[in-house]
Amino acid sequence: MNSIPKCVVPSRQDLYEKVLKRYPNPLPGFDDTGSQEQIISERTDRLHRYLMDRADRLDTGCDNCDDKFARKSESRYLYDTPWEVNPRELNFCSDKCGDDYYYAGDFSYQFCEPCERDICIRNPADGWMFQFKDYDGEELCLKCYMGEILDHGIEREKLEGGQIPGMFFNHGNPEALEAGYETVEGFDHYFIRDPHHVKRFTKKALELIDQDKKVVVGYEKMAIGGIEGYVTMMVKNEM
Repeated sequence: MNSIPKCVVPSRQDLYEKVLKRYPNPLPGFDDTGSQEQIISERTDRLHRYLMDRADRLDTGCDNCDDKFARKSESRYLYDTPWEVNPRELNFCSDKCGDDYYYAGDFSYQFCEPCERDICIRNPADGWMFQFKDYDGEELCLKCYMGEILDHGIEREKLEGGQIPGMFFNHGNPEALEAGYETVEGFDHYFIRDPHHVKRFTKKALELIDQDKKVVVGYEKMAIGGIEGYVTMMVKNEM
């Protein structure tokens, strides 16, 4: 692809004045001021749209189709994981090409409302871990989800429904420990393998919540699909 020269777009008013100077005056006897102003205004608008279109083009190809020049107005800023500080800037030639890339199957992107970022639904590094979780009916990226459960604890309703909501912290659950949580005795690396163990675990968690405590769960080792695995329950007094 050949490079596109940079285009600096003057304001519409500046363009109007330039067109006005160059446009010939009407012949004597055919002076129609209203028609003259309309013609100059329409020509100014066409020129301004053309220059805006040229200025919007980048000198690189579209990141989706690569057979057209990308446009500044179609740039998107995407995060492969919730933990990244800086996004990847991707440039597309059209809104359709941007959407084709954004909604591409298992590795499509989703907008996280609290942090206002577009994040890949699955982690591209491992290919299977979902990077969004439901908290109180809202889909949050894992970083925002972690903030919610550390601030407020896991949801009572899910425990009552036989679920064990939680997440993979770093090894040793430092995020929860630094937030003031302590491991619950007898439920450190607790092995969940059948409904009996689920019931015992959720019963204990609900007892602690009834004592006005916050409870979080750290996933240690889980089978793909969450059928069974090791989890750790941690507790913190309500502030």
